[in-house]
Amino acid sequence: MFDAWMPGAERIDGGHALGPSGMGAPRAVWTVTGSGPDVWSAKEEARRLVEEGRSVHLVWNPLTGEVVQSLAATRRSRMPLGRTYRYALHVDHGNEGRVCLAVAVVSRAEEPFTSGPMLGLSPILEWLDSWDVPRRWPAGPPGHGGAPAEELARAWSRGGHFSHDQVPGSPSQGPGPLDGARLFSAPADPGVPAPPEPRPPAQQPTAVSRG
Repeated sequence: MFDAWMPGAERIDGGHALGPSGMGAPRAVWTVTGSGPDVWSAKEEARRLVEEGRSVHLVWNPLTGEVVQSLAATRRSRMPLGRTYRYALHVDHGNEGRVCLAVAVVSRAEEPFTSGPMLGLSPILEWLDSWDVPRRWPAGPPGHGGAPAEELARAWSRGGHFSHDQVPGSPSQGPGPLDGARLFSAPADPGVPAPPEPRPPAQQPTAVSRG
């Protein structure tokens, strides 16, 4: 049974357009928000991405375990009128395959999140598994990029997990060099701490990535 909403994740309205075609290889794409998980909550960053017209399916803070979902698995982001992000995941490739599920991690590309605690990861992987996204990296080690366009296109057609810089045509430099094996070997979580207290909107980070 496929659940469009990840069990246990907090939900916010991310706006949406029509989803993938329902045919083809299922995929998951990992990106980062460009902000510190010790300062910004998943909810704050999810709201920011929604406001910028760059909603993703899940926003996850690996330091606290907080997960927020703003798009159902069967939907993709809807760009605000007048905005264009060429090669943004949800514009050019989010409607391909049976599903294309984007996970934005509250982290910076220069500090790979797989080097630190990854609280709350197991339920995310289980949800992605439930959509038949195979636990493999068809384009090679995540977060290294650099592969020729033809090679990325072939890897993309096979489905699986991808870093944002492995999406065909994407200029993204994130999410940094991840440890793909450690990401897939998440143990069951003993518990999830509370998210950090929200900060004033005026201090919103200016780092770019981002989805």
